[in-house]
Amino acid sequence: MKMRMMILACALALTACSNNAQQAAEDAAAKAKASAEATKLKAEQTAQAAKQAAEAAQQAAQQAKAGDVSGAAASAGQAADAAKNAQTNAKDTVDTAKQGVQDVKDATNKAADAAKQDTQH
Repeated sequence: MKMRMMILACALALTACSNNAQQAAEDAAAKAKASAEATKLKAEQTAQAAKQAAEAAQQAAQQAKAGDVSGAAASAGQAADAAKNAQTNAKDTVDTAKQGVQDVKDATNKAADAAKQDTQH
């Protein structure tokens, strides 16, 4: 939601800016969009890894119930690996989102500075 608000703010800034400020605002909007897309991709990867972990855990439980100890152990190992992957992906998602917010903040500040310079000339 914050990304959408930033994109909207950048779009509104475009209407009142000169070329330099307009370009800076367009850059900020592009960075907001790229950040949102990167974060979405990372979140999808996290969800996929979590789904794999859940499926492997369910398979381990079924195998254990059926008395297949070695199969259950193997599936439990797969579940643990997938859970670790999901954890890593979740951290990457957070890091990607944080970097995106910083990039958009920097670009928005640059656009604001450009707009200030335009009004001073």
